[in-house]
Amino acid sequence: MSSDLTQSERTQIAEILDRRANEIARFSHSYQSDESHFGSVEFALSREIQRLRRLADRVNPPKPEEDEE
Repeated sequence: MSSDLTQSERTQIAEILDRRANEIARFSHSYQSDESHFGSVEFALSREIQRLRRLADRVNPPKPEEDEE
C-alpha cells in the first residue's frame, strides 16, 4: 500500500485547510471588533491562520504562474 497522496487528495486537504483558515479569520475579525478582546488571543488566531495556509501550500503547492509578456 502506497502512503503517497494522490493529487486529488492533496487538493481536498488543501481545501479543508483553507476553509478552516477562513473560518478562523472570520471569527478573528468578529473577535477583534469586541472592545474587550485580548491581544494575545488575536495574535494566536493570526498565527493559526498563517500556519493552516502554509500547510495548505505545502500539501498542494500553487502552480507557478507563467510570465505574460
